[in-house]
Amino acid sequence: MPYILLAAFAALRRIDKVQVDVARSLGCNRFQVFTRVILPQIRNSIAASTLLVILYVFSDFGAVSLLGVDTFTRAIQNLYRASFDRQSAALLGLILVLFAAVLIFAEERMQRRNINTRSTSRIKEEIALITKRAPKAFAFTAIIAYSLLALAVPAYVLITRMVGNFQGIDLTSLATATLNTIVVATLGATIAILFALPLAWTIISTRSRFALATEKVVLITHALPGVVLGLSLVAFSSRISWLYQSITLLAFAYALLFLAKGVGATRTSIERVPAGLKEVATTLGVSPWETMRRVTVPLAAPGIGVGFLLVLLTAMKELPATLMLRPTGFDTLAIEIWSAASINRFNEAAPYALLLILIAAIPTFILSRPDRQFQDENRSKVPNRMRQGGIDDIT
Repeated sequence: MPYILLAAFAALRRIDKVQVDVARSLGCNRFQVFTRVILPQIRNSIAASTLLVILYVFSDFGAVSLLGVDTFTRAIQNLYRASFDRQSAALLGLILVLFAAVLIFAEERMQRRNINTRSTSRIKEEIALITKRAPKAFAFTAIIAYSLLALAVPAYVLITRMVGNFQGIDLTSLATATLNTIVVATLGATIAILFALPLAWTIISTRSRFALATEKVVLITHALPGVVLGLSLVAFSSRISWLYQSITLLAFAYALLFLAKGVGATRTSIERVPAGLKEVATTLGVSPWETMRRVTVPLAAPGIGVGFLLVLLTAMKELPATLMLRPTGFDTLAIEIWSAASINRFNEAAPYALLLILIAAIPTFILSRPDRQFQDENRSKVPNRMRQGGIDDIT
């Protein structure tokens, strides 16, 4: 849900209230305004985020395994672990890649058919909030129910199980798993951003067939389950002794799996850099590489940081690739949770799960920034002549 929810928030904030007022003045009711004015403008964002959800579901392993649901990812893992049948596992992985490719190209065709409505920022106003009691009560009830099911109930279960087994917590193992998780996830996020910067720059600057094909490949790779990528990297690294079962290989796998998140955030941030600044640098004789290093990257740094945090947050939870590529004795929080939960020792898994939630809450807080609205409100009170020509809006 968060993928679609955040995309819907961002799209709805860009709706022009003037268009809504015009539609109402022409006799359209609320339902017609939504279907004819609002929905066409948010359809692209909803389609893109829905694609991310489908690709994520394709690649999920932990939840479907614990719930006993037979999916491609679980079948691939079972084939590899039970019979070490790489050929059958590779065949299932190839089918999964084809499914992902079909979805990506279908979403692209939908994006082409949609018409993006743009309005000038001078007449753009925010849509009024819900004021009637019945819709407000429904929205409030839905938010409370979602919060209870998604956060309160799991947190209560984990806390009660941890308290019930507090004396049996292995603090040394907990600290080691935490340190391993942070180190390898940080290394993987760093590698992903180093790959994402030139890829995003190439996609934006050239828009050639090669750049478009690269973008599609990155999206398809995002749909690969960790076990599929793990199979290929095991086959590749088994002939290189120093690379096989190393932290570097595991971090590289994280970078490949979640590169799409880094490319997406980096590309969006680079696109927001004013073209005029880059043109001025070019007229002063600065090379494209220097322009990127001295102008584009500093202005796009916040968005690049968001991409780093997204990859970091996702890598900390990755399970199947970690199971296949980790060095012997290298346990992460996800490994410890899986090891205990797979044999129904949920009390032992609870401390690792709670700690993973707490660690993941740090980048999540930075991404959501509940204090950002307060800062934006204060910044809007500053006179325009003191706002550096809009540069702080980008940063």
